[in-house]
Amino acid sequence: MTFSYNAVWDDTGRLLRAHGALLAAIAGVFVFLPTLLVGHFFPPPEAPEGMELREYVRIFFDHLKDNSLWLVLESFVIMAGSAAMLRLALGPRVTVAGAIRFGLVLLPAYSILSVMTNFMVLAGMLLLIVPGLYLWGRVLLAAPAMVAEERRNPIDALKRGFALSAGRGWAILGLLLLVMIPGAILAWVIEKLAGIGLILAAGQELGKMLTAIVYCALNAVLTIVLVMLSAAIYRALAAPEAKGPDLKKAD
Repeated sequence: MTFSYNAVWDDTGRLLRAHGALLAAIAGVFVFLPTLLVGHFFPPPEAPEGMELREYVRIFFDHLKDNSLWLVLESFVIMAGSAAMLRLALGPRVTVAGAIRFGLVLLPAYSILSVMTNFMVLAGMLLLIVPGLYLWGRVLLAAPAMVAEERRNPIDALKRGFALSAGRGWAILGLLLLVMIPGAILAWVIEKLAGIGLILAAGQELGKMLTAIVYCALNAVLTIVLVMLSAAIYRALAAPEAKGPDLKKAD
C-alpha cells in the first residue's frame, strides 16, 4: 500500500470539506466548551517572576492533584468528541446525534485505549525521547481502527494500529509533526496577537476572557484537523473495505 504525504493531506482536506459543519458542531460541545470551562474555573497556576522551575513544577503538580476530577472529566468529554468525529469520517453516513451516541457508547473502550497508548508513548519518552516519538507514530492509528472497524477490545485495536503502521512509524510521525507543529505555532501567534488587541480594546479582565475564548476556539480547530489527519492516514493504510464512505463528491 502506498503512503504519500500529499495524498493523505488531500484526503484530510476532503474529509474537512465533507464534514466541516458537523465536525464544528461536535468540537464546539466536546472540545471548545469543556476546555473553556475548565480553563476558566480551574486555571493552571502562573509562575511569578523569579520563581525556580522546581518550585513551579511542584505547584503545577499540586494543581493537577487538587483538580484531578475535573481534568479527568474534561479528557473523557474530549475523547467522546474525538470518537464521534472519527465516526463521521470513517463510519457509515450518520447524523451528528448518531455520531455522538456512538462516541459515548464507545467511550469506556476508547478511554482505556487512550490510557494504554499514552502510557506507551510516555514510557518511551522517558527512554531518551526517541522511542516515545517512534511509538507515537505506531499507535496513532489504533483509535481510527477502533472506530472504523468497531473493535471494542482496546488490545485488539492497539494490535490493529501496530499492524497498519508497520514499517511506517517514522513516516506517520513526520506527517503528524509537519501539521501539528506549524498549527500550534500559528495558533500561539494568533492567540498572542488577539490577546494584545483584546486587552487594549476591552480592558484587562474582559480582554483576558475574550483571549481565552480565542485560544479554546483555535484549540478546537487544531483538534479537528489532527483527528481528520489520523482518519486520512488510516484510510490510506487500511484495507479498501475498511475505508468508510467515498468522498469524491466532496471535491
